Amino acid sequence: MGDWSVDVDEEKNRLYLTLKGHLSAEAAEQAADAVIDASARLDPGFDEVNDMSEFEPAASEAMEEIERGKRGIVENGVEAVCRVVAESTTGQMQFDRAGEGAEEYALAKAESVEEAERLLDQRRQDA
Repeated sequence: MGDWSVDVDEEKNRLYLTLKGHLSAEAAEQAADAVIDASARLDPGFDEVNDMSEFEPAASEAMEEIERGKRGIVENGVEAVCRVVAESTTGQMQFDRAGEGAEEYALAKAESVEEAERLLDQRRQDA
């Protein structure tokens, strides 16, 4: 069974998405809706920390929803995403492939949420 959460830090203009376990198509749809809604509340140029350190491969229907969520953040103006890498390399590769080629934002990978935040903060300072 999978779980997910979406949080927003409006001061940092940052979206936080956590994906855990094996997401059903219904859970992935709910997560995609929440990500799209949350990203619409942020200013264009926002960034995202995607903690998928406990994400496991999902059904193809769920991956279609994840792809929809990726398109949604692009439409709402995401500038950079840092993914906290999954223990499941299969899950990580599956997530990477969802919407492959449609990612119009800077992408980095980190080993912890703290490292992801540092990378995104540093990127903003360097801009």
